[in-house]
Amino acid sequence: MLKFFRTIRQKLIEEDKLRTYFLYAAGEILLVVVGILIALQVNNWNEGRKAFDQEQSTLISLNQEVENNHTITNNCHKDIQLMMNSADKIRSLISPAFPDIAADTLNTWLGITGVTMRCFIVTDIMDELQSSGNLKIIRNVELRRQIGSWLSTYEDLRKEEQEWEREFSREYIPFTNKWIAWDDVDYMFNKEDPAYFEKRFNIDPRPILQEFEFSNVFSIHYWRMRRIRNRITNLRIETIKLSELINTNIAGQNDY
Repeated sequence: MLKFFRTIRQKLIEEDKLRTYFLYAAGEILLVVVGILIALQVNNWNEGRKAFDQEQSTLISLNQEVENNHTITNNCHKDIQLMMNSADKIRSLISPAFPDIAADTLNTWLGITGVTMRCFIVTDIMDELQSSGNLKIIRNVELRRQIGSWLSTYEDLRKEEQEWEREFSREYIPFTNKWIAWDDVDYMFNKEDPAYFEKRFNIDPRPILQEFEFSNVFSIHYWRMRRIRNRITNLRIETIKLSELINTNIAGQNDY
């Protein structure tokens, strides 16, 4: 092809057709420029397509993680509510009067409430997006903001869980150890497990309900439950918003 163009140029020069030659040369330059522009456009399109495919792949993986977390937060909300239901029963019996309740029933409620709870949220994809700087591959600004909002809400829950665990170990357990045989409580929930065994001490847990200090300790424990429930509720709302935005952006993948 280049030899063909050189032959034409040589022929024009030999025939002393300079005007025609210059027009031809300009056309040849224009042809080269157009070719370069087309090549650049094709390259840009290919790069754009690669970025789009990477974004879609990331959104699909992120969507799966968010859907899993939606299930986890729903289950966490149910669990904390069940715990609070038993806590409400205990709170209703705390008074100077000896409680009209069976010791085993109280031990059951104490077993349900005598723990802290942690939602095992999965953030592998989000952590990778943040640490690698790949969050910018998501073009939708609102979606990026929602991811940030979700992470902030999750961090609030995580900090609350940690505070509850520290407070529980520091305040609740040391006080209740004086009144409750936790081996008895554990055995009620794990009778089939050989690691647990029947009563070794005949401890009646009911007098703890007559203790003013227990009223304060349990009120703080209950307050933490409420805060955890509120944090979980907020995270559930953020998770639903994030899921909707992700699905909207995945649904538009053929618009590229």
